[in-house]
Amino acid sequence: MENQEERLRQEILADARKKAERIAAKADTEREQALQQFKQEHEQKRQSHLAEVRQEAARQVRSIQNSIGMEIRRRWLNKREEAINEFFQTVLSQAGECSGKRRQESLCFLAEEALQALSTGAYLVECAKADAALVTEDWLFERAIAVLGDKGRSCAFSVNPRQEISGGLRFQARDGSLSFDNTYRNRLNDLRDILRRRLAEE
Repeated sequence: MENQEERLRQEILADARKKAERIAAKADTEREQALQQFKQEHEQKRQSHLAEVRQEAARQVRSIQNSIGMEIRRRWLNKREEAINEFFQTVLSQAGECSGKRRQESLCFLAEEALQALSTGAYLVECAKADAALVTEDWLFERAIAVLGDKGRSCAFSVNPRQEISGGLRFQARDGSLSFDNTYRNRLNDLRDILRRRLAEE
């Protein structure tokens, strides 16, 4: 009797141990799975965070590069503009200092070019004070006939030397309807604008 009870007790204990082992094994498996899932989720979050950090870093790098590029271009454009202005100021000074036959030929060309564009009329002509001895009403009348032929005889001129004009001629119709600025400064300003446009196209 005692042996049967002992055997039954042993069987119950053995069965309990097996169940306990299965429960423990299952718990270990679930714990391992949970740990793996946690690690996986943690790694995914870490990778996601790293991706966000990389994207933000890349965005900041692009922003910095763009800012640097814009600053470099701004400084380059400023330097280019300074160089252009300095160059044309030098040319204007040299043109204003031109004298003798070259000066006369230049004024003759500028006068005839303006009259070709304006045609006949009565004009106030402004010139540099240094050119007042050459740019007379008679001289302008000769230029008008040279360009316009007999039509040029209907032209009339009055001359007004100006201190601020370094060279060249400025024509203004007496009724204010027409004007033609052929001063050295204005011609050089036109050339400067052309140069700027061409440089901008490169």
